[in-house]
Amino acid sequence: MRAQVSRRSFLQAAGAAGVFTILPRRLIAGSGETPPSETVYFAAVGVGGQGRGDLQGLGALGKVVAVADVDPRSIAATKKFLPDVQAFEDYREMYDKLGKSFDAVLVATPDHWHALPTVEAMKLGKHVYTEKPIARTVWEVRKLMEAARKYNVVTQMGNQGHSFASHQTFKSWVRKGLLGDIREVHTWTTMRQLDSKSKIPELANVEKVPDGLNWDRWVGPAEFHPYSPYFTPNRWRAWTPYGTGNPGDWGCHLLDPIYDALNLRSPNRITAEVTPDWDPKRDAIAFPSASRIRYEYDLSNGKTMTILWHDGEFCNEVPRPAALEEGRELGNRIVPGQWNAGAVVYGSKNVLKYGSHGADSCRVIPETAMRAMIRDIKEEEKTKPNFWMTQIGSHFEDFVTAIKIGRKSNNPFETAGYVAENAALGAIAVRNPGIRLEWDCEALRFKNCDAANAMVTPEYRKGYALKV
Repeated sequence: MRAQVSRRSFLQAAGAAGVFTILPRRLIAGSGETPPSETVYFAAVGVGGQGRGDLQGLGALGKVVAVADVDPRSIAATKKFLPDVQAFEDYREMYDKLGKSFDAVLVATPDHWHALPTVEAMKLGKHVYTEKPIARTVWEVRKLMEAARKYNVVTQMGNQGHSFASHQTFKSWVRKGLLGDIREVHTWTTMRQLDSKSKIPELANVEKVPDGLNWDRWVGPAEFHPYSPYFTPNRWRAWTPYGTGNPGDWGCHLLDPIYDALNLRSPNRITAEVTPDWDPKRDAIAFPSASRIRYEYDLSNGKTMTILWHDGEFCNEVPRPAALEEGRELGNRIVPGQWNAGAVVYGSKNVLKYGSHGADSCRVIPETAMRAMIRDIKEEEKTKPNFWMTQIGSHFEDFVTAIKIGRKSNNPFETAGYVAENAALGAIAVRNPGIRLEWDCEALRFKNCDAANAMVTPEYRKGYALKV
């Protein structure tokens, strides 16, 4: 069991180590004269299932004073564990009325609503924890990265595996060269979203909006469609105006370890294959139900690294590593009633397999190679920090600690934005299948596809604008 450390003793120890300093008031959002060791007060925008889970994690480390959601069912569920919290339908009213009462904001809305409340909170000097991917489109991701640099607040993308010990262990092994040069990565997720293409005809049905749900505000800045139970709750990821499909849902988990370890930025080329019955014009509102995406990165050493992404039926086609022991399952096969996700990292020295979040269960394969790798490392190297990492705190604890002592979180928008951008680019590629898209990350455009360029920047509805 991890020993309990009081906030005061932690800060005293940090101060003795030269880590803690009293910060300028501008770095402690909404705090006035409050020193960093005091309670962090939270507000939340979006308290559906994921939002409530995040809120419980953050609330255990501070105090939640206000929440906003356009669905009264979500508010009612939140009040079951936060009976005294002040609730609003419109987050802007919450910001206006209670802005001086909280230090940080959780944003856990559907993807199409991530950018606006996040940027507006930063402009108020609030720290922000925004669920993955931090925005639906590439342009919005870049705006959030820009805002994080401009307003100098603590930011965190909500892909909790980034704070797992396994993530840090994997990163240290890659950076120590234990795998050699990374040549190729294969990822998969067998979790299936709603088959939205098959539901397109049902969107024409006139449906009664649930009592109290402000549907116009739920749609917000995105393309308007009448209410359908196939949009919400929990089904919006499968629809292109509101979500980012499987690449957005799982990319920030599966690709984050490799992005962090190699300090990757944008891919240079992206090519997608999708289920053959999906048509980019006829079915434009719905994401394909399965895809394989090839991301190509031109590295500084003159070589090209490839990431091959698989979801849906394509998971069954993930190549079995020659190094995997006979009879040992890779975990990529679709099994009814089950789901799995993971990756295989091919290095010039070793091949490694990891799981769904934070490179969990990362092991070199086969086990004989894992044992040989460990055996050949000098004992003093194996005892250094970050070789075998132990859990040092949750993603929520990292965010709150960063607020209190005035450092960046371990996954700030300035770097987390690149894996979020990858997710958004993947969501574009699957809607333009069969084209080897050439991405110009500086110009923020594809060199060879006007249809894909039209998806880089969202067209907000009248009355909505994102300004940093």
